[in-house]
Amino acid sequence: MRISEGLHSKEDLPNRCGVLVVGGGMSGLSTALELGERGARDVVVVDPGPFTGFEHRSRTPHTAPLPGPPPWWRSASPHYAELPGVTGPLGGRSRCWHGVLLPVGRRLLAEHWPHDTADRLLGDGPGSYRAVTGELLDWRHAFGETRPDRTPDDPRAELKAVWPDLSLRPVPQAGWSVDGPEGRLVWAYSPLMAWARRGLARHTGLALPTVVPGLRAIRVLVQEGRARGVLFADSAGGSREVRADVVVLAAGTLENTRLHAQALAAAGDVVTRWPGLNDHVTHGYAIPLPRALADRWARSDHRFLWSDHEDELNANLFMEVHAAGLAEPVLDLWWMAQQEGPFRDEIRFDPPDGAVPGGTAAWAGQVTASFSPADEEQIRRRDEITGKLLEALDVGVAEERGFDDFDPAARAALATGTAHHYVSWLGTADHEAGTVPLGQRLDFGGRSRSVGGLFVTGPAVFPAAGAANPSLTILALAAHTADAVNGG
Repeated sequence: MRISEGLHSKEDLPNRCGVLVVGGGMSGLSTALELGERGARDVVVVDPGPFTGFEHRSRTPHTAPLPGPPPWWRSASPHYAELPGVTGPLGGRSRCWHGVLLPVGRRLLAEHWPHDTADRLLGDGPGSYRAVTGELLDWRHAFGETRPDRTPDDPRAELKAVWPDLSLRPVPQAGWSVDGPEGRLVWAYSPLMAWARRGLARHTGLALPTVVPGLRAIRVLVQEGRARGVLFADSAGGSREVRADVVVLAAGTLENTRLHAQALAAAGDVVTRWPGLNDHVTHGYAIPLPRALADRWARSDHRFLWSDHEDELNANLFMEVHAAGLAEPVLDLWWMAQQEGPFRDEIRFDPPDGAVPGGTAAWAGQVTASFSPADEEQIRRRDEITGKLLEALDVGVAEERGFDDFDPAARAALATGTAHHYVSWLGTADHEAGTVPLGQRLDFGGRSRSVGGLFVTGPAVFPAAGAANPSLTILALAAHTADAVNGG
């Protein structure tokens, strides 16, 4: 794909702009595009990661070092071992997601989200789940590739035969499958594709915002209680101030929390403890399969299946076959659930200048996370449910339990037809959220209640994440943030 206008070098960064977006991942790029749709013509996006192309980058985003990464640490290994959102190339995790289009459940929205936001997400207009899903499926139809080996085989039939109550549907996705030598990838939508002229239809002909990679935000510049710009650092040890009328923080949950905390301190409100951090709990079974069965599943349109258990378990059950590049194909049968509240995990900061407002350096951040007794009980409860399915399929369960994470290549060497249990550590789902929730320190549009001209977007603002993958909600909230910025 050819790079179009809009992607610039650090030397092209202006000294001043109207709206400065910190972070060039899913939330930052989408918010910038939404602002452009609303007529904003002076929008700049700055991201610490390098631009490495538009291609999908497999399951994990942690592939590119940042210039002068901030001193994050965790209090207890192995949770948040990779510190998600602190490393990665331009485009962020929008370049390595599966394109899964699942919304936060209605019950959870009604109980925990501001009513204005929930009503808009569940409505029909811009920024609604319905509108965003429709656009993304249209994008898939326009750019997706038809599988030449498609077959009518549907593995759900044999599953229903042994478990009639199991309701499995193909996962709705804004992407398509690609099998390569290193395994299966899903080419999924990324807002970065707008710069390659392969974005959403309504972005065609749009004057694209300026995007500058390679600079890390140190702190928001605050004067007289209002955001006035951002201080950035580069890999050479230099710094650069960019002045702006509005600053939008879209740098991921950890960095968004740090930047917002430092902005509050500069306005005279020092907050060093930020509770509410939560990630999805993922756990399940890896089952090496006989080649004949796995090949049929891998050729089917129904190779990635989903069962909605949100109402009774606040969880979703997924089933996916990994076959490409493996000696023995592997069925991954896993749950994705929200951590049980109240959320005990948190982020703490150690200001280098004590409580001095502002400061000149990035605060050091500490992540504290662990499974609660309620989380462990729910894991056991959900394992009992999947255990019944394994029993009905006549699949034995290995004695060892608690693999750190699911790795299809490693699991393929295990005994065929035997289920091997795993529980992923918190932070490995890359769905961390919740530290700067809407309706508390932010209004329903993401505007800071304490610092004028400062907005926050992305999963950090989720009052509750539910069991859904966050990307559909991130894309929907980008329109809400753009409307709030434009209206303000």
